Amino acid sequence: MKRVYSYQEIGTLIDQGKQAIFTCHTIVRVSCVKKDPGSETITVILTALIRDTCVGVLEQEYSSIEEVLEAFDIDDFEELWEVLS
Repeated sequence: MKRVYSYQEIGTLIDQGKQAIFTCHTIVRVSCVKKDPGSETITVILTALIRDTCVGVLEQEYSSIEEVLEAFDIDDFEELWEVLS
């Protein structure tokens, strides 16, 4: 069984360089764009948010939209896409 602590209990250990972890619930927004209309390459940008604060951005290129769908396990007819204006 894992032990959990409050920050009050381990704050000094963190200050001394000891690694501590916690689980945080984030929202990840995934955007897809073809930056070059003459290419099949799709750029996917993952934006990790905690509440309204961006805590990380990761950009990855895929050779085709089919590769993106496969990587994220998305069915061709799945209705989850939103077009930004």
